[in-house]
Amino acid sequence: MDENHLNLLYGATSSYCAQTATSMYSVLRKNPWAARIDVYVLCEGVPASAREKLQQTVRDFPNAHMHFLFAETVLKPLREKFLLRAWNGSYNQYIYACLCDAFPELSRILWLDGDVVCVGSLEALWKWDLTGCCVAAGLDCTPFLCVGPDEAFFATPFYFNAGVLLFDLENCRTYGLQERCQKVLQHRGRKLRYCDQTMLNLAIPPRRVARLPLRYNWPAGISDAALRSVAWCNREDKPTFSREAFFEERAQVRLLHFIGGPLPTKPWYPQCTSPWKAYYLQNRVHTPWGEDPLPDGRPKNAWEAFVRGFSYLWDTRLSAIPAFLYRSLHGKRKNPFVEK
Repeated sequence: MDENHLNLLYGATSSYCAQTATSMYSVLRKNPWAARIDVYVLCEGVPASAREKLQQTVRDFPNAHMHFLFAETVLKPLREKFLLRAWNGSYNQYIYACLCDAFPELSRILWLDGDVVCVGSLEALWKWDLTGCCVAAGLDCTPFLCVGPDEAFFATPFYFNAGVLLFDLENCRTYGLQERCQKVLQHRGRKLRYCDQTMLNLAIPPRRVARLPLRYNWPAGISDAALRSVAWCNREDKPTFSREAFFEERAQVRLLHFIGGPLPTKPWYPQCTSPWKAYYLQNRVHTPWGEDPLPDGRPKNAWEAFVRGFSYLWDTRLSAIPAFLYRSLHGKRKNPFVEK
């Protein structure tokens, strides 16, 4: 592997190109150490005009090279073989079930969600030690703050978030990542709650996952107060992070991930109140979508307003209490797809 050759992978739909371009630009801007950056974009229903704009995003970076893949072709065998459920209208997230076939010449690739913004160098992340591991990923904090989390959360000691994933493709081939993912699809298919994230947490044995520190997948869509309550849940059999680690990681953030549900946690909404929002807007202005107006994130009806108001409780320390009680009642579950 060329340690100075960075491979990025994104998934884009027609409604998510501006976000993808913003994330892409932020990575290129903060990583001049890379002699070459190959950006692969898996497109699903993205018109030629939008692809041209994505291409324009990288033109100011001589070390960057854009490549388009098309979901209609890459994912066709999976969609013909398995019953799959779209996530926000997209099937891009199932790329992991054919990742090695899609990139036979690569040894390592970094997946980033379109709502991830880079605010620091990724050199250390790219060179992360993945000996014996298929993927490096960060903790998903949301199950510690909600009632009724994903089934995979109870079946693994480390439930990781799929917004930032560093794959060692050579190890993925050795340990059969594709086959493991397809086995989950065969038995779960449309029943997967969070599609790719559920699939990967069920498919990959914990010993094949390298844990990334919080700085590489900081939940920018969750308030600091709610995040600190996740530290209260730190246990030996289900580790989160210490209170000291929370402050250390916050001071060294490299990747912001604007995760969130009913709240306007996405930074492209004017109603977003995240203290990290400015980082998104500072990068967005340099993309071809920089002068477009931001979409309105206000509730469209009374029900949305009610859900929005109720969700504000989720983004506080109070949410950790019912979440803890729910987890205590449900306990551990066996993962039928992986050996111990």
